[in-house]
Amino acid sequence: MKVSLPIALACLGLASPALSQGSDFNLTYHVERTPTARLSLATCGNTVAQVARRSKLSVDMQSFPGQLVIVKGGRAGAGAFVVQCIAVGNTTVSVVQGIDYRAQKGVVGQYADRAFAAVKAAIK
Repeated sequence: MKVSLPIALACLGLASPALSQGSDFNLTYHVERTPTARLSLATCGNTVAQVARRSKLSVDMQSFPGQLVIVKGGRAGAGAFVVQCIAVGNTTVSVVQGIDYRAQKGVVGQYADRAFAAVKAAIK
């Protein structure tokens, strides 16, 4: 079946507003680099998981010893977060991302701010 270019472009033009209507979101993003002697991967991961539980967010944690800890979760209909605690040489890099499913910062973005502050407070 062949479709002419003008018809295909018209259909694409009609589809794009529908695709963009539900795309409003807010991203909160923090990065910190800390000497490993002052912040271990385990401490980084456990700290952000604890803050997520206190914030009543779902939490899933994966650990790759000596390399990476990933903590992810969120709240249905509200947003999702991903935190990565990454070993890079003698440095622990913590990356905290919170995505709220709305244009303004909400519960997950606020969690990202609190989790980042908790990681900084855990540094010895």
